[in-house]
Amino acid sequence: MSAPVMLFHRDFRGYTGGHGKVWDYFNHALAGGWDARVYLTPGSLRDDSNPWLALPERIVATWRPEQADLLFLAGLDWLALAGRAACQQVPVVNLIQHVRHADPGSVLQGFLGNPALRICVSRAVAEAITATGVCRGPIEVIPAGLDLSIATATDQRASGVFIDALKAPGLGQAVAQRLAERGERVSLLLERIPRHAYVERLAGAEIAVLLPHSREGFYLPALEAMALACATVVPDCLGNREYLQPEVNALVPAADPAAVAAAVIRLRADPALRASLAEAGRLTGARFSLAHERRRFLELVQPWLGQRVDSTSAARPPSGAIGT
Repeated sequence: MSAPVMLFHRDFRGYTGGHGKVWDYFNHALAGGWDARVYLTPGSLRDDSNPWLALPERIVATWRPEQADLLFLAGLDWLALAGRAACQQVPVVNLIQHVRHADPGSVLQGFLGNPALRICVSRAVAEAITATGVCRGPIEVIPAGLDLSIATATDQRASGVFIDALKAPGLGQAVAQRLAERGERVSLLLERIPRHAYVERLAGAEIAVLLPHSREGFYLPALEAMALACATVVPDCLGNREYLQPEVNALVPAADPAAVAAAVIRLRADPALRASLAEAGRLTGARFSLAHERRRFLELVQPWLGQRVDSTSAARPPSGAIGT
Protein backbone atom coordinates (compact mmCIF):
# COMPACT_ATOMS: atom_id res chain seq x y z
CA MET A 1 0.00 0.00 0.00
CA SER A 2 1.42 3.37 -0.98
CA ALA A 3 2.05 6.03 1.64
CA PRO A 4 -0.68 8.64 2.10
CA VAL A 5 -0.06 12.03 0.52
CA MET A 6 0.46 15.11 2.67
CA LEU A 7 0.27 18.06 0.29
CA PHE A 8 1.87 21.45 1.02
CA HIS A 9 1.32 24.77 -0.76
CA ARG A 10 3.93 27.54 -0.95
CA ASP A 11 4.10 30.94 -2.56
CA PHE A 12 7.85 31.32 -2.14
CA ARG A 13 9.02 34.88 -2.88
CA GLY A 14 12.21 34.62 -0.82
CA TYR A 15 13.40 32.85 2.30
CA THR A 16 11.71 33.84 5.54
CA GLY A 17 11.49 32.25 8.94
CA GLY A 18 7.91 31.30 8.13
CA HIS A 19 8.96 29.38 5.03
CA GLY A 20 11.77 27.80 7.00
CA LYS A 21 9.36 26.44 9.58
CA VAL A 22 7.05 24.98 6.91
CA TRP A 23 10.14 23.36 5.37
CA ASP A 24 10.86 21.79 8.77
CA TYR A 25 7.35 20.33 8.89
CA PHE A 26 7.71 19.06 5.33
CA ASN A 27 10.76 17.10 6.42
CA HIS A 28 8.95 15.88 9.54
CA ALA A 29 6.27 14.43 7.28
CA LEU A 30 8.83 12.66 5.11
CA ALA A 31 10.55 11.22 8.16
CA GLY A 32 7.22 9.98 9.49
CA GLY A 33 6.35 7.86 6.49
CA TRP A 34 4.20 10.33 4.57
CA ASP A 35 4.44 10.94 0.84
CA ALA A 36 5.07 14.66 1.32
CA ARG A 37 4.65 16.82 -1.79
CA VAL A 38 4.62 20.55 -2.40
CA TYR A 39 3.03 22.80 -4.99
CA LEU A 40 4.98 25.97 -5.72
CA THR A 41 2.96 28.84 -7.18
CA PRO A 42 4.02 30.17 -10.61
CA GLY A 43 5.44 33.28 -8.94
CA SER A 44 7.63 31.32 -6.54
CA LEU A 45 11.38 31.82 -6.77
CA ARG A 46 13.25 28.85 -8.06
CA ASP A 47 16.78 29.57 -6.91
CA ASP A 48 19.17 28.51 -4.17
CA SER A 49 17.09 30.27 -1.52
CA ASN A 50 14.21 27.84 -2.06
CA PRO A 51 14.89 24.67 -0.03
CA TRP A 52 12.29 22.59 -1.90
CA LEU A 53 14.41 22.70 -5.05
CA ALA A 54 16.74 20.24 -3.33
CA LEU A 55 13.93 17.69 -3.67
CA PRO A 56 12.63 18.21 -7.22
CA GLU A 57 10.85 14.85 -7.20
CA ARG A 58 8.64 16.19 -4.38
CA ILE A 59 7.41 19.22 -6.33
CA VAL A 60 4.09 18.73 -8.11
CA ALA A 61 3.31 20.65 -11.28
CA THR A 62 -0.43 20.97 -10.71
CA TRP A 63 -2.36 22.01 -7.62
CA ARG A 64 -4.85 19.21 -6.96
CA PRO A 65 -5.64 19.37 -3.24
CA GLU A 66 -8.74 17.17 -3.58
CA GLN A 67 -6.46 14.21 -4.37
CA ALA A 68 -4.41 14.51 -1.16
CA ASP A 69 -5.00 12.52 2.00
CA LEU A 70 -4.04 15.47 4.19
CA LEU A 71 -3.40 19.14 3.45
CA PHE A 72 -0.79 21.18 5.31
CA LEU A 73 -1.61 24.89 5.12
CA ALA A 74 0.00 27.97 6.65
CA GLY A 75 -0.54 31.70 6.32
CA LEU A 76 -2.48 32.63 3.19
CA ASP A 77 -2.41 29.10 1.77
CA TRP A 78 -6.16 28.84 2.48
CA LEU A 79 -6.79 31.11 -0.52
CA ALA A 80 -5.69 28.27 -2.78
CA LEU A 81 -8.77 26.28 -1.72
CA ALA A 82 -11.27 28.94 -2.80
CA GLY A 83 -13.94 27.51 -5.07
CA ARG A 84 -12.82 23.91 -4.63
CA ALA A 85 -15.81 22.19 -3.06
CA ALA A 86 -14.20 18.75 -3.36
CA CYS A 87 -11.53 19.84 -0.87
CA GLN A 88 -14.10 19.90 1.92
CA GLN A 89 -13.57 16.15 2.24
CA VAL A 90 -9.81 16.48 2.77
CA PRO A 91 -8.66 17.15 6.35
CA VAL A 92 -6.33 20.08 7.02
CA VAL A 93 -3.45 20.68 9.39
CA ASN A 94 -3.06 24.44 9.76
CA LEU A 95 0.22 25.84 11.08
CA ILE A 96 -0.31 29.17 12.86
CA GLN A 97 2.88 31.21 13.33
CA HIS A 98 1.60 34.69 14.24
CA VAL A 99 -0.70 36.29 16.79
CA ARG A 100 -2.03 38.48 14.00
CA HIS A 101 -4.24 35.57 12.91
CA ALA A 102 -6.51 36.78 15.73
CA ASP A 103 -6.74 40.38 14.51
CA PRO A 104 -10.41 41.35 14.08
CA GLY A 105 -11.49 41.74 10.47
CA SER A 106 -8.24 40.40 9.02
CA VAL A 107 -8.23 37.85 6.21
CA LEU A 108 -6.18 35.58 8.48
CA GLN A 109 -8.83 35.58 11.21
CA GLY A 110 -11.37 34.73 8.53
CA PHE A 111 -9.59 31.42 7.97
CA LEU A 112 -10.10 30.35 11.59
CA GLY A 113 -13.68 29.34 10.82
CA ASN A 114 -12.44 26.64 8.44
CA PRO A 115 -12.30 23.19 10.07
CA ALA A 116 -8.73 22.10 10.77
CA LEU A 117 -6.30 20.80 13.33
CA ARG A 118 -4.36 23.93 14.25
CA ILE A 119 -0.76 23.78 15.39
CA CYS A 120 0.47 26.95 17.09
CA VAL A 121 4.16 27.72 17.49
CA SER A 122 3.66 29.22 20.96
CA ARG A 123 1.16 29.55 23.77
CA ALA A 124 0.78 33.23 22.92
CA VAL A 125 -0.51 32.31 19.46
CA ALA A 126 -2.84 29.63 20.83
CA GLU A 127 -4.28 31.98 23.42
CA ALA A 128 -4.82 34.70 20.81
CA ILE A 129 -6.74 32.55 18.34
CA THR A 130 -8.69 30.75 21.08
CA ALA A 131 -9.88 34.10 22.40
CA THR A 132 -11.56 34.87 19.08
CA GLY A 133 -14.12 32.15 19.74
CA VAL A 134 -14.38 31.33 16.04
CA CYS A 135 -11.89 28.46 15.64
CA ARG A 136 -13.32 25.21 14.29
CA GLY A 137 -11.28 22.23 15.30
CA PRO A 138 -8.69 21.42 17.95
CA ILE A 139 -5.79 23.69 18.82
CA GLU A 140 -2.38 22.29 19.78
CA VAL A 141 0.85 24.03 20.79
CA ILE A 142 4.17 22.75 19.47
CA PRO A 143 6.89 25.28 20.34
CA ALA A 144 9.03 26.06 17.31
CA GLY A 145 12.16 23.93 17.03
CA LEU A 146 15.60 25.07 15.96
CA ASP A 147 17.67 24.02 12.98
CA LEU A 148 21.24 25.25 13.40
CA SER A 149 22.85 22.45 11.41
CA ILE A 150 24.52 24.89 9.03
CA ALA A 151 26.14 26.96 11.77
CA THR A 152 29.90 27.27 11.54
CA ALA A 153 31.54 25.92 14.68
CA THR A 154 33.76 28.45 16.41
CA ASP A 155 35.73 28.19 19.62
CA GLN A 156 36.61 31.85 19.80
CA ARG A 157 34.04 34.53 19.20
CA ALA A 158 34.68 37.94 17.75
CA SER A 159 34.24 40.77 20.19
CA GLY A 160 31.63 42.60 18.15
CA VAL A 161 27.87 43.06 18.31
CA PHE A 162 25.48 41.66 15.74
CA ILE A 163 22.19 43.55 15.30
CA ASP A 164 19.34 41.95 13.39
CA ALA A 165 17.23 44.95 12.40
CA LEU A 166 15.32 43.36 9.52
CA LYS A 167 12.01 44.04 11.24
CA ALA A 168 12.99 47.33 12.90
CA PRO A 169 15.52 49.09 10.65
CA GLY A 170 15.10 52.53 12.19
CA LEU A 171 15.61 51.23 15.69
CA GLY A 172 18.57 49.13 14.59
CA GLN A 173 20.30 52.06 12.91
CA ALA A 174 19.80 54.25 15.98
CA VAL A 175 21.21 51.58 18.29
CA ALA A 176 24.16 50.95 15.98
CA GLN A 177 24.99 54.66 15.89
CA ARG A 178 24.95 54.94 19.68
CA LEU A 179 27.21 51.93 20.03
CA ALA A 180 29.59 53.07 17.29
CA GLU A 181 29.98 56.39 19.07
CA ARG A 182 31.29 54.42 22.04
CA GLY A 183 33.79 52.57 19.89
CA GLU A 184 31.82 49.32 19.63
CA ARG A 185 32.30 47.21 16.50
CA VAL A 186 28.82 46.59 15.12
CA SER A 187 27.53 44.30 12.39
CA LEU A 188 24.13 45.71 11.41
CA LEU A 189 21.75 43.64 9.30
CA LEU A 190 19.14 45.63 7.37
CA GLU A 191 18.51 43.37 4.37
CA ARG A 192 17.89 39.65 4.00
CA ILE A 193 20.93 37.52 3.26
CA PRO A 194 21.25 33.78 2.56
CA ARG A 195 20.37 31.62 5.51
CA HIS A 196 23.86 30.15 5.93
CA ALA A 197 25.40 33.65 5.90
CA TYR A 198 22.94 34.83 8.53
CA VAL A 199 23.71 31.96 10.89
CA GLU A 200 27.46 32.39 10.42
CA ARG A 201 27.29 36.10 11.29
CA LEU A 202 25.16 35.34 14.32
CA ALA A 203 27.44 32.52 15.47
CA GLY A 204 30.47 34.79 15.23
CA ALA A 205 29.08 37.49 17.52
CA GLU A 206 29.74 37.79 21.22
CA ILE A 207 26.63 39.91 21.81
CA ALA A 208 23.52 39.57 19.66
CA VAL A 209 20.76 42.17 19.48
CA LEU A 210 17.53 40.93 17.90
CA LEU A 211 14.79 43.46 17.15
CA PRO A 212 11.38 41.88 16.49
CA HIS A 213 8.02 43.38 15.67
CA SER A 214 6.09 44.16 18.84
CA ARG A 215 3.71 41.24 18.14
CA GLU A 216 5.42 38.05 17.01
CA GLY A 217 4.20 34.48 17.13
CA PHE A 218 7.51 33.10 18.41
CA TYR A 219 10.54 34.94 16.98
CA LEU A 220 13.15 32.28 16.27
CA PRO A 221 16.17 34.61 15.74
CA ALA A 222 16.50 35.38 19.46
CA LEU A 223 16.30 31.71 20.38
CA GLU A 224 18.85 30.93 17.68
CA ALA A 225 21.20 33.49 19.20
CA MET A 226 20.78 31.85 22.60
CA ALA A 227 21.40 28.38 21.19
CA LEU A 228 24.62 29.67 19.65
CA ALA A 229 25.71 30.94 23.08
CA CYS A 230 25.53 34.61 22.22
CA ALA A 231 24.82 37.02 25.06
CA THR A 232 21.37 38.03 23.84
CA VAL A 233 19.47 41.30 23.94
CA VAL A 234 15.87 41.25 22.70
CA PRO A 235 12.76 43.33 23.50
CA ASP A 236 9.55 41.55 24.48
CA CYS A 237 7.29 40.60 21.55
CA LEU A 238 4.63 38.26 23.05
CA GLY A 239 5.73 35.09 21.28
CA ASN A 240 9.26 35.10 22.69
CA ARG A 241 7.83 34.68 26.19
CA GLU A 242 7.75 30.98 25.28
CA TYR A 243 11.50 30.83 25.96
CA LEU A 244 12.51 34.21 27.41
CA GLN A 245 13.71 34.55 31.02
CA PRO A 246 14.68 38.20 31.55
CA GLU A 247 18.03 38.63 33.31
CA VAL A 248 18.57 34.86 33.16
CA ASN A 249 18.98 33.92 29.49
CA ALA A 250 18.68 37.38 27.92
CA LEU A 251 18.39 41.07 28.67
CA VAL A 252 14.96 42.41 27.73
CA PRO A 253 15.02 46.19 27.33
CA ALA A 254 12.26 48.41 26.05
CA ALA A 255 12.23 48.75 22.26
CA ASP A 256 13.88 52.15 22.10
CA PRO A 257 17.45 53.12 21.11
CA ALA A 258 18.60 54.28 24.52
CA ALA A 259 17.35 51.19 26.36
CA VAL A 260 18.71 48.69 23.84
CA ALA A 261 22.10 50.41 23.62
CA ALA A 262 22.27 50.57 27.43
CA ALA A 263 21.70 46.80 27.62
CA VAL A 264 24.63 46.19 25.25
CA ILE A 265 26.85 48.60 27.18
CA ARG A 266 25.94 46.80 30.40
CA LEU A 267 26.95 43.47 28.90
CA ARG A 268 30.22 44.86 27.58
CA ALA A 269 31.09 46.12 31.07
CA ASP A 270 30.17 42.86 32.83
CA PRO A 271 31.97 39.75 31.49
CA ALA A 272 30.41 37.54 34.16
CA LEU A 273 26.92 38.56 33.08
CA ARG A 274 27.80 37.93 29.43
CA ALA A 275 29.02 34.46 30.30
CA SER A 276 26.01 33.55 32.44
CA LEU A 277 23.52 34.74 29.82
CA ALA A 278 25.38 32.86 27.09
CA GLU A 279 25.37 29.60 29.05
CA ALA A 280 21.73 29.91 30.14
CA GLY A 281 20.78 30.75 26.56
CA ARG A 282 22.63 27.73 25.22
CA LEU A 283 20.73 25.48 27.61
CA THR A 284 17.45 27.14 26.66
CA GLY A 285 18.07 26.61 22.96
CA ALA A 286 18.84 22.94 23.53
CA ARG A 287 15.30 22.42 24.84
CA PHE A 288 13.70 23.60 21.59
CA SER A 289 14.85 20.87 19.26
CA LEU A 290 13.53 19.85 15.87
CA ALA A 291 13.43 16.32 17.23
CA HIS A 292 10.80 17.25 19.81
CA GLU A 293 8.83 19.22 17.24
CA ARG A 294 8.91 16.25 14.86
CA ARG A 295 7.87 13.74 17.49
CA ARG A 296 4.88 15.79 18.62
CA PHE A 297 3.73 16.53 15.07
CA LEU A 298 3.92 12.91 14.00
CA GLU A 299 1.95 11.89 17.09
CA LEU A 300 -0.84 14.25 16.05
CA VAL A 301 -1.06 13.08 12.44
CA GLN A 302 -0.43 9.39 13.12
CA PRO A 303 -4.16 8.48 13.13
CA TRP A 304 -4.39 9.65 9.52
CA LEU A 305 -1.36 7.68 8.38
CA GLY A 306 -2.27 4.85 6.05
CA GLN A 307 -5.94 5.68 5.68
CA ARG A 308 -7.98 7.92 3.44
CA VAL A 309 -10.61 9.80 5.41
CA ASP A 310 -14.21 10.31 4.38
CA SER A 311 -16.31 13.45 4.57
CA THR A 312 -17.38 12.79 8.18
CA SER A 313 -13.79 13.12 9.41
CA ALA A 314 -12.75 16.12 7.39
CA ALA A 315 -13.60 18.58 10.15
CA ARG A 316 -11.62 16.81 12.86
CA PRO A 317 -8.83 14.27 13.33
CA PRO A 318 -9.76 10.63 13.89
CA SER A 319 -10.64 9.64 17.44
CA GLY A 320 -7.69 9.80 19.78
CA ALA A 321 -5.58 12.02 17.53
CA ILE A 322 -5.43 14.99 19.84
CA GLY A 323 -3.22 15.13 22.89
CA THR A 324 -3.98 17.14 26.00
